[in-house]
Amino acid sequence: MLPDGFYQFFSFLRAITSPATKFEGVVGDGREKALLKHVLISADNDSPDSVLEAVNDFCKRTWLMCIGDEKGALLDSCVLHRNPRVALELGAYCGYSATRIASQMKEPASMLISLEMNATNVDTARQLINHAGLSSRVRVINGVLSEKLQELRNILNSLKTNIFEFVFIDHNKDSYLSDFLLLKENGLIGKGTVIVADNMKFPGSPKYRRYLRKHSEEFETVELKCAFEYISWLPDSLMVSTWK
Repeated sequence: MLPDGFYQFFSFLRAITSPATKFEGVVGDGREKALLKHVLISADNDSPDSVLEAVNDFCKRTWLMCIGDEKGALLDSCVLHRNPRVALELGAYCGYSATRIASQMKEPASMLISLEMNATNVDTARQLINHAGLSSRVRVINGVLSEKLQELRNILNSLKTNIFEFVFIDHNKDSYLSDFLLLKENGLIGKGTVIVADNMKFPGSPKYRRYLRKHSEEFETVELKCAFEYISWLPDSLMVSTWK
């Protein structure tokens, strides 16, 4: 019998070479549905830690593009340090990172808004988040940022605030800079907002990296080096930027 690591690496290669991964947000072989089934069966209800553990366990055999346990701990620290009341995620996927973020938001009545382009992923994420007991603090919206700007403004108004205090970017790497600029130019982020961008080493987002370097007087940026999700030998990083 071949070791789990072999199957995981094969599933990783299949995912990163599938056009559906980039353009549809799913690998296309049913692994996201299998993950949800595993979580619903094996994780305790109303326990974010149990849900995260179940996802990590699944992904160590079948790779999925969740942020993972190592980088997830860094994301937790970023959320705790900023302690946002209102946060935004670009790219919900299956709801793993949303579960991590929401579980670390300690402000009363805090809210995470998560955008996801794939309707099937939206349903998966909502079920996973609900199983973790966090559905009252996370709203998963189907769509892309350019089509949801007014809806986000309305949400901020309903929460009696003007900006998102924390943003996690983890969707199409080619859209990092354009979506960041949409947030900036439409006044949805402002001074004090912390922006965390995943996969800045692999596969990378060169245009977004160059922008941050060019605008260092406006944004204080730290790069946190780490391993790629569930692939310990592949280097990756998070870029954490604070609007001064």
